[in-house]
Amino acid sequence: LFLLFVRCVLCEELIGWRMIDRFMGFRFEIQGQVQDIGFEEAVRDKADELACFGWIQESELGTMVGEARCAKAVGNILKDFLRMGPDGADVEDANILDYPDTKIKLHFSYFKILTGDRVTCFREPGPHQCLEFKDDFGSQQQRREEL
Repeated sequence: LFLLFVRCVLCEELIGWRMIDRFMGFRFEIQGQVQDIGFEEAVRDKADELACFGWIQESELGTMVGEARCAKAVGNILKDFLRMGPDGADVEDANILDYPDTKIKLHFSYFKILTGDRVTCFREPGPHQCLEFKDDFGSQQQRREEL
């Protein structure tokens, strides 16, 4: 019983020191007039200013997609910037998915602008899902509902 008490006390002391207590990770897809206006450079500069790392890329669908990992204290600032966009942008929709942990798919030590030749889409539903998997998840969901 004593060891259980000590374990609980130690767990309480560790709160705030775990990665999920200090950082947030998310992926995003931004729709609207966001290409060929310096959107990705503005996001990179904002991420650098906030000490976030991750990546951004123009998608084949005409959207801006990416992932970011930031300190929780500044993560929402970057999300707000994505929703508004820099001068000259017309953001119609910002689809942002928070990760339950802080891990991002492509890990860089800074915020990188990726070229179009790098495949970055996601198998799981949400922002920037790979087109070939969209039907798979819909079919699986429909089969579950039929059962």
